[in-house]
Amino acid sequence: MGELTERVLDKINSAKTFEDLGDGAWMTSDLMRRSLSADYHSGFDEIDREDIGEREGTQLRNALLNALPRNADPGYVCSILDALRRTGDAELLPLWVEYLAKYLALLKASNGVVYTSLLALRDLNEPVFKGASSLCVIDVERNVKEAQDYLRRHGITVPG
Repeated sequence: MGELTERVLDKINSAKTFEDLGDGAWMTSDLMRRSLSADYHSGFDEIDREDIGEREGTQLRNALLNALPRNADPGYVCSILDALRRTGDAELLPLWVEYLAKYLALLKASNGVVYTSLLALRDLNEPVFKGASSLCVIDVERNVKEAQDYLRRHGITVPG
């Protein structure tokens, strides 16, 4: 196993937060792709020089899968899922369905809170939903935009 692969594998195996992952997730993605095709060029010399075989690629994949349940923070989860996505591994179909259902439910529930908060602000004559012909909890994009605009006017920036 090459030094870079070993270092990235250690990083993924010990990661518990998004910050712990650092560049480990995207590097894992490129290394896994390189393990599947020696002709793959990531554009990063350190990765493109790494001699990595299918066995190491499988170890990296498994490390990501083992790291996934350690933290439900969307940034952490997204970094790992994005790395796994880039492999095109059809065996992960159940994983995609599981995370799609889980995070769609969270998105819908969170949108309900955002929508209710916006309605409460409107009820207090705050400038939200101005010019809206109808209001609907399922209009996620508009609710997010309204919330971001309102918070921005109050000097609050929400990342993401």
